[in-house]
Amino acid sequence: MSLRFLYLLLLCLALGAPALSAADEAVAPAAPLAATVASPAPAPTLAATVDQFVALLNPNIYALDENGNPTIVTKNPFNAPASDVARRVVSMTWFSSIVFLPFLILPLVLLLVVIWKFRDRGDGRKPATFTHNTRIEIIWTAIPCLALAVVAMPVYEVLYYMELPPADKKDQQVITVTGKQFAWDYEYKGIYKDSSALKKESLTTGQDIAGMQEPVILTKGRTVVLNITSQDVNHAWWVPAFGVKKDAIMGRFTNTWFTPDTLGIYKGQCAELCGRDHGMMLISAVVVEDETAARYYELLRHRDDTRPVWDAIKPAPGTAFDADKLKAAIAAYLGKEPSAAHRFALSYWIASNYASWLRGLPPANSSFAEQLGIAKPAGDARQTDKALQDAVRARRKLVDDLLAAVTIPVPAGEPVLAAHQAP
Repeated sequence: MSLRFLYLLLLCLALGAPALSAADEAVAPAAPLAATVASPAPAPTLAATVDQFVALLNPNIYALDENGNPTIVTKNPFNAPASDVARRVVSMTWFSSIVFLPFLILPLVLLLVVIWKFRDRGDGRKPATFTHNTRIEIIWTAIPCLALAVVAMPVYEVLYYMELPPADKKDQQVITVTGKQFAWDYEYKGIYKDSSALKKESLTTGQDIAGMQEPVILTKGRTVVLNITSQDVNHAWWVPAFGVKKDAIMGRFTNTWFTPDTLGIYKGQCAELCGRDHGMMLISAVVVEDETAARYYELLRHRDDTRPVWDAIKPAPGTAFDADKLKAAIAAYLGKEPSAAHRFALSYWIASNYASWLRGLPPANSSFAEQLGIAKPAGDARQTDKALQDAVRARRKLVDDLLAAVTIPVPAGEPVLAAHQAP
């Protein structure tokens, strides 16, 4: 009886403990509201959101840090491949290296053994006079041939894979790439304007308003088909991280494809000697999510409309800045399309143009300060750069303030908030 009573007592205590704990919590004083409910994070400002888009879609591949090292580092493609083709190429490279490694090491080892074993010992012995050994020659010919056969079949499969996209890759992003001395033009083919549109359109990029090379924007997980040509001499489109290098030849098209699978910014280079500035014919590619790519296409559709505003905010050398002219240009721009996307595109392209503009060289017989209509900054290069950046921010803020001041009804269903979200 005592054991049964002890068992029942322990069972009651075990079942009652959670109930007592819950009861204690029920009568405990409530925690302050501020401690239990997190305050909502402040919404990003328009300028901050625009800066995020510019940093992503118009990266400065020339930027250096304080130590003079590139801020955007090109990773070793053998350690960080960024496409399905590159991964196959890397895998096959390591496989081939392992198969052929003995044939690189063995001759060196044999040479060292022969040098040591048959060195001149100074004892008057005559060297051997035989010239060959048929059995050994057959062996050291047959084994490398066997190694070539072992490597040939999987290599052929990779080469065949690289030439033609698999039939199951239906959703393809087709881009026409045109090389020229010394830049690249990209034409995005078959872009739907919206989900309900029946007609496709093409969007073109190349050199921006400041004459800087624009990146090619690619969608993660979407197969890219490149139709490559040239408008002058031979070039070659090469981005190591994608495992792709293809010649650009005037008068014909060459084709290649890959599926980018890793987000990031990747750098490449023209790989065909094409003239004086061949070394500066760089390639930049940005792999983004599908939503960000769609946003980029939307920005491209509005770019031509933003040109009059840019001409008003950055007048020609020797021409004074006219605030009234800028207001009129913005009013005319907004009058074409009363949408949040149209407003955001103007802020983006003004910021992107200024970002590219400050990366290049000022016009002859002028300076960036004169172009901005400010006094030439004093001090070292870092202070000068800061003064120019501050002047650009002030000029951009002027555009954003004028945008906010113009009130145009937004149609029902317009994604106002979505247009200002960071990627």
